Amino acid sequence: MAVGSTANKDSFKVMTPSEHEICLTRVFNAPRHLVFEAMTRPEHVRRWWGCLSEGYSVPVCEIDLRPGGAWRFVNRFPGGEAAFHGEYREITPPSRLVFTEIFEQYPDVVSVVTSVFTEEGGKTRLTVTIRYPSLEVRDAVLASGMDKGAALSYDRLEDLIGELQRS
Repeated sequence: MAVGSTANKDSFKVMTPSEHEICLTRVFNAPRHLVFEAMTRPEHVRRWWGCLSEGYSVPVCEIDLRPGGAWRFVNRFPGGEAAFHGEYREITPPSRLVFTEIFEQYPDVVSVVTSVFTEEGGKTRLTVTIRYPSLEVRDAVLASGMDKGAALSYDRLEDLIGELQRS
């Protein structure tokens, strides 16, 4: 499916509710259990996370989905690779997921990601709040184009969820 025609594309919003936070919201055309599954199973995550265009892939996608369990994703793109990892802190399927996130290029910078899945009339509103250790880190993440990457990744997630519902 073409990026421009992805359902709910216009529902994506980026906010900065505090000096240390970025909040992303997006509506998906699926029940929350399916969105939660697509965001927590490696075979699904490698098909949408960081897949911004041709030449992007996720060759490493490790998920130990339990409190205290680790995760690690490597995003390969035409200019190289970027790796992220963290630890799951809270898992409440299908409504809430909390984990740490570390961009391996900056191993001492730990953020905390809280994802809330809210059912809205057969659709799911995903609200992701990322808490950074400082305003400077938050602003550097915003300046990196993270919002554009997240929007494209969520378009891929919407496409994947549509495929899962049809099969």
